[in-house]
Amino acid sequence: MAMREDGVVGGGRAGAGAASDEHAVAEGTGLSGPARGGRSGAGGLAGGCESVVAGAATTGAPTGLASDAGRAAAPGLVSGDRGVGASRPAGGCGRVVAGGLGITCREAAGAPTGLAVVYLHGGGFLYGERDDLPAPYVRQITEAGHALVTLDYPLAPECPLPEIIDAAWKGLGSVVREVLPELDCTSYVLFGRSAGGYLALALAARAVREGGDAVPAPVAIWDFYGYHDLTEAFVSEPSPHYRAMPEVGRAVADRLAGEPGSSAGGGPYVLTGPKATRFGLYVHARQSGRWLELLGIDEHAAVELSLSHADIARLPPVFIAASTGDADVPLGVSKRLARAAPRARMHQVYYLEHDFDRDTGNPAGREAYAAALTFTAEL
Repeated sequence: MAMREDGVVGGGRAGAGAASDEHAVAEGTGLSGPARGGRSGAGGLAGGCESVVAGAATTGAPTGLASDAGRAAAPGLVSGDRGVGASRPAGGCGRVVAGGLGITCREAAGAPTGLAVVYLHGGGFLYGERDDLPAPYVRQITEAGHALVTLDYPLAPECPLPEIIDAAWKGLGSVVREVLPELDCTSYVLFGRSAGGYLALALAARAVREGGDAVPAPVAIWDFYGYHDLTEAFVSEPSPHYRAMPEVGRAVADRLAGEPGSSAGGGPYVLTGPKATRFGLYVHARQSGRWLELLGIDEHAAVELSLSHADIARLPPVFIAASTGDADVPLGVSKRLARAAPRARMHQVYYLEHDFDRDTGNPAGREAYAAALTFTAEL
């Protein structure tokens, strides 16, 4: 199939009227952080279910778990084989897969296509939760006949980025081998937003390199305002956009999460945390230029963890969505990937913020998901 780039006008700027329920106050920082959309329970199936893999069970998330340094660890801690993820939306089917990562499954609501969309959330690897996909987009995906699986991954700074990737790889393998057959799916799309976009690209590249029959490559990737190169200047340098916000100093940031590396070596992992605190950690990372440090890597590791030219050349078809108004991940990052990948389609919206689909009242979001679904149907 011939791929093309197509610019799509996303409508006007996101209005201020949507701000009240779309932002969470970062406690102790004076910041207003993005809530990344509401819970997606309305988009799920009626009648949820609970299932267990290898004796692991999902439970409610503990809060205020204190470290011996007197810091409050974020909710979402996993202990042993007992996975504790974000509370599941009504209608989803929750379970735990390899590595203690939680998932939420939704069956196809339309005529089944045999394809599942496996979703990875954003948050700079410092915050976020698997069930942050707004309900209208959940409905678009499932009503198109696709199953939807949302997958946890460990968060930094408690877990370094190389182990985050390894844990997500194990979780993806479990989803592909055990969960997709139960959903009557024989293929899948990897979908990520922002940091989840990087993770989707990295996992797809790994599946091409070494997955084989155990973890076959996805039929496509949906990269919504993600990135693929950790050596880009925006990753390591202080961000003018975030420096314009109230300062989150190092002393405050140190209280917003557990000790760096405290869950390395197999966990227990922190899988989710309140945006009201952990968004402040991300702001500090971007204001100070310490993002790589908080991800537990140096500049050499950033090179190793970036997609190589060979990785990009072998990627499955990639649908890329990004906005010209993105002050978080520069639009040029997405455009460079669209030019380098052999089978890519660029869907560009105009003048909107980084996570433009967060405003579900703006048709730009629904148009982007419709374009992603069309791209996939054409494969």
